[in-house]
Amino acid sequence: MKLIFSLFAALLLTTATFAQTVADPMQDATAVGNAFFKAMLDEDGTISKYLTNDFSIISFDGQVVDGDLLAQAVGGGYVIIETGVVSDARTRQYNADAAVMTGNWKVKGSVQGQTLDNTSAIAVLMVKQNGAWKISNVQFTPMK
Repeated sequence: MKLIFSLFAALLLTTATFAQTVADPMQDATAVGNAFFKAMLDEDGTISKYLTNDFSIISFDGQVVDGDLLAQAVGGGYVIIETGVVSDARTRQYNADAAVMTGNWKVKGSVQGQTLDNTSAIAVLMVKQNGAWKISNVQFTPMK
């Protein structure tokens, strides 16, 4: 009985320790890129925590949107992502403070009530600021 209790206690301690060591996505360029797309999918209005102050996004139709407007649109339900899958992602880091993630994003949803269903090539520019990776620019280029 003591052995079972000891094993159970060890399992609980291991689980608690593991939960405390979950990595901060802003400490890795690839992780912050993935966190951005997850926040889009989750319609998380706190997406701005991953963005630089001068962030901009070049949307599917070529329009430029700043970070504040993107966060409001995602958090306010103007941008609804039903499914969004990043594939063929590759991150290249330059020096210690710049990185570029490229790949494809297959997305279904809507933007201000208009259906969105396409695959785009993505380019995500990330910079390190005050020890944390942030996204400076995202560009979507529709694929045919």
